[in-house]
Amino acid sequence: MKNTFALVVAWIAAIAVVAVLLANGRSTAITRGERAAAAMAHVLEENTARTFQAVHVTLGALADTWQLTRPRRNDPAFQALLRQRLEDLPYVRAIFVIAPDGFIIHDTDYPRTPAVSLADRDYFRVHRDNPALLRSVSAPVLSRAPGVGWFVSVTERIGTPEKFEGVLVAAVQPGYFESLYAKLESGSDETLALLHRDGVLAARFPRRDEQIGQSFAHLPLFSRLAQSAQGGYRVDGHLAPNKRIVSYRAIEGLPLVVMVSLGESKVLAEWRRSALGAAVAMLALTLLLGGVLLRERRTRRRRAAHRAQRIQAEKLEAMGQLTGGIAHDFANLLGVISINLQLIARHAGDAQANERAVAAAERAVTRAQALISRLLAFARQQPLALKAADLNALVTEAHPLVSQAAGSGVELVLHLAPALPLVLTDESQFEMALLNLVVNARDAMERRGRVMLRTYADARTGAPCLDVEDNGPGMSEETRRRALEPFFTTKGKSGTGLGLAQVYGFMRQAGGSVQVEAAPGGGTRVRLIFPRSISGDTRTVANNDYSNLSS
Repeated sequence: MKNTFALVVAWIAAIAVVAVLLANGRSTAITRGERAAAAMAHVLEENTARTFQAVHVTLGALADTWQLTRPRRNDPAFQALLRQRLEDLPYVRAIFVIAPDGFIIHDTDYPRTPAVSLADRDYFRVHRDNPALLRSVSAPVLSRAPGVGWFVSVTERIGTPEKFEGVLVAAVQPGYFESLYAKLESGSDETLALLHRDGVLAARFPRRDEQIGQSFAHLPLFSRLAQSAQGGYRVDGHLAPNKRIVSYRAIEGLPLVVMVSLGESKVLAEWRRSALGAAVAMLALTLLLGGVLLRERRTRRRRAAHRAQRIQAEKLEAMGQLTGGIAHDFANLLGVISINLQLIARHAGDAQANERAVAAAERAVTRAQALISRLLAFARQQPLALKAADLNALVTEAHPLVSQAAGSGVELVLHLAPALPLVLTDESQFEMALLNLVVNARDAMERRGRVMLRTYADARTGAPCLDVEDNGPGMSEETRRRALEPFFTTKGKSGTGLGLAQVYGFMRQAGGSVQVEAAPGGGTRVRLIFPRSISGDTRTVANNDYSNLSS
């Protein structure tokens, strides 16, 4: 049982340790994912900032050139300069100049430039209506030219705050950022995005053309931008399905935000493999433990069966020994009776001889009756005449007989508690039980020592108790456990093993109980716990139960 308990405790401890390690491992994996997303967002921010910075520098130089040269409409030299600058900016699709009336006057697409007014475009109106605004970056704009698609306009005001002379525009291609993000992307289930501060999506990888130009102002990052220009969080679904780890950074000086979104399933993929391995290992350990426990249970059952068989064999052997002893005693007693009957018959006229023979026969009969009485008491067949009695008075009355049985080498001490409740017992059987206990104590102490008879009321139940305590050598735990078993004796052939068993049978039949406390070298204490009674309570108890002689 102790081994089983230790195995179960070890198994629970192992599960607890594995659970803690898995929880810590999951937390560590999430932290790594958050750091990876933050690092990638930082890289995106720097690349995007350098890209738009280069465009702003180019547009600023072109605006200065235009101010100095004041080229005429579609001037070949200025057109050549625009195309030369366009080649230096691979992420810009076109560079063009819009006149104050909204029409294009210089364009790298010339002569394919459509003659349409751009006065309604936000990137034009923002400079026309705001003289203090020198440069700007717009949200994604869908080109009116067929097949061109979406672009982000980077604009530079031409003129002074007092005089508006037009807008210089560079059309940045979202596809460039998508290609850049594709190079940075390190695995599946990652989403990289560039968004305008108003929530409109400018570029995305993996590419989703249908999402470009749509507003995602409802995403948590836009509400968080008010508190912090950079940060991260976890969310269910974010420009992609399933749980995500999100990191974002606002680009300083630009109305743009980069965002990195990692799938939590990818971040936890390695941890899940470890968790699966741990789960398989714990399952194997559980099955192994179950097999060990099952085997131990079967072993205990076999041992219990063997022990029961051994106990039964010992009982049968003891019953045989008891039967042989009883048969021998009865044969002797019957022999005495038979001889005396023969003497009576032989000396029919001798009154004195007959009287002696009859007396001898009567003594033999009395001894036989006493033997039968002890056997009946042991078998719990003899009726008990139970009545209310004073426990202290019973001990006091039995003291002379018990003291004589203890012998001169044993000090018999009485310690009687006053005002005890009345007990329900058979007085004659009580005296025999007390005598049995004192004789056992005497023999254990080898006729030298002290025996204390102490009466008291149990502190918990209030039941009257009698302790018979000696200062002898005590008992081992195995001996103490078997002390009340019938036929169990430590006296060798001189003991019958019925003394304590008779006391136990008497107390159980009377409704009480017996407890044995002992330790090697610490003496022995036998406690008799009596049922309480009221004055005048009497009854007769007979028990015909032969089924449990060792209970």
